[in-house]
Amino acid sequence: MPQLEDFQIQGGAVSNEPIHVDAKGTQCPGPIMSLANAVRDARIGQDVIIEVTDGGFKQDAVSWSAVTGNPMQSLNEQDGVITARFTKVVELGKAVVPEKEDLLTIVVFSGEMDKGLAAFNIALGALAMGLKVEMFFTFWGLSLIRKKMKRTSVKSIKEAMVSKVLPADDDSLPMSRENMLGLGAAMMKKIMKDKNVPSLDFMVHLAKFNGAQFIACKMSMDILSINSDELLEGVEIGGVATMLEYARKSNVNFFI
Repeated sequence: MPQLEDFQIQGGAVSNEPIHVDAKGTQCPGPIMSLANAVRDARIGQDVIIEVTDGGFKQDAVSWSAVTGNPMQSLNEQDGVITARFTKVVELGKAVVPEKEDLLTIVVFSGEMDKGLAAFNIALGALAMGLKVEMFFTFWGLSLIRKKMKRTSVKSIKEAMVSKVLPADDDSLPMSRENMLGLGAAMMKKIMKDKNVPSLDFMVHLAKFNGAQFIACKMSMDILSINSDELLEGVEIGGVATMLEYARKSNVNFFI
């Protein structure tokens, strides 16, 4: 006759206690990697509680849960620490793959005017065709969604130096080729005006007005010393998991 001991793991009975993960101080993709490793080790039905200080994790946590199929039970933030609780209900990589949507995802990495024009020309074309558009701005691409305003954020000397090196906004972007110390960009703007081509700034705001979703990479913001109050209104903050959730459902993906 089977005994209770036959159903116990060596060293004691199976524990229902949640797994605790301390990912404070790590940046994207560190937190979601720590979460994924803990979920791999967890049993079906067991909870994982993770603590994170990376602000982009709030949106990443929602996206990670949606993609993996492991529900997020709670998400709280206190004193700069984000605490999220997940329940493992499916092994990683075994979740149901969603159907593709009429969705266009663009990763905007470049910080040059002509590449920015290409990105927003594609985005506006997609919006005109009824597609949803998600744009993920990372590294130099963040300059395209910075406000045209005097910087009021308090920064350290090192942060201020890094911020000064970047273009102030989309109106200050260089050309990727034949920039000629800014002369090339100025000539391009003049030609666009003569040909009645809308400016990059107009395209950015037109895309936003027509429903394009803008997401700023939190890790890139931290590296380049860009604060959230320097970005256009309505820009969301996220990480790689946020971008991948949209890319997974997209029919078309671009990296510019």
